[in-house]
Amino acid sequence: MGRIVIVNPTSGPPPPETLGERLTSLAGAKIGLFSNNKPNADVLLERVAAGLRERFGVTVSHFRKDVPSLEAAPELIRQCGESCHAVVLAAYD
Repeated sequence: MGRIVIVNPTSGPPPPETLGERLTSLAGAKIGLFSNNKPNADVLLERVAAGLRERFGVTVSHFRKDVPSLEAAPELIRQCGESCHAVVLAAYD
């Protein structure tokens, strides 16, 4: 009889949800644009960045996780959270 290997294709449980305080204004804010690295996510985020810069004068930082189907590395999430006032996530195909 052959050997059966069961593989779990899911990520581990998400971290506990922690929400920061809502910004009172985007004017001059540092905004992180976080790509899940799926096709066209970068196109979507560039359009969002252009609109935010034009309308609110924000500074934009781009972040991208390595593998679309896996969770982002804790270091990347920490870096994003520490360097930005708010973050926009793109989950796009």
